[in-house]
Amino acid sequence: MFFKIGGRLGAIAILLSSTAASLLQRGYANAQNAERYVTVGHDKGGNSVALDTKTIRGTTYKLYGLYGDGIFETTFSASCTESRLFLNRIAIYGTGGQLLEEDKEKGEIPFVASSSPGKAMRIVCQKIGARGW
Repeated sequence: MFFKIGGRLGAIAILLSSTAASLLQRGYANAQNAERYVTVGHDKGGNSVALDTKTIRGTTYKLYGLYGDGIFETTFSASCTESRLFLNRIAIYGTGGQLLEEDKEKGEIPFVASSSPGKAMRIVCQKIGARGW
């Protein structure tokens, strides 16, 4: 899935925080961060897409991935019992952590269980004990 961000085509709507990006770029994670960031897939370039388990609030969660020299962060909300997924925000950050672009357009997106957002949704829904997961 592709999104238009600030007049240019963005990439897949999954991004990394500066901490997660540096961990993935170095190819390692210490025990604490390994528990915090759960790999839920890979982008077209083979880079990891990570769920930040520390930012889960109810059924709202963030995914992170590499974007050029920086990172991008995507915030989703899930309706676990209905298997519905909503995109809340996309942000692109530079290498220094500065916000470069942001898209706060909200809306429902297709739920695909095998996608990174879908896999993350399963983890989030299981965490809160939603039925059917």
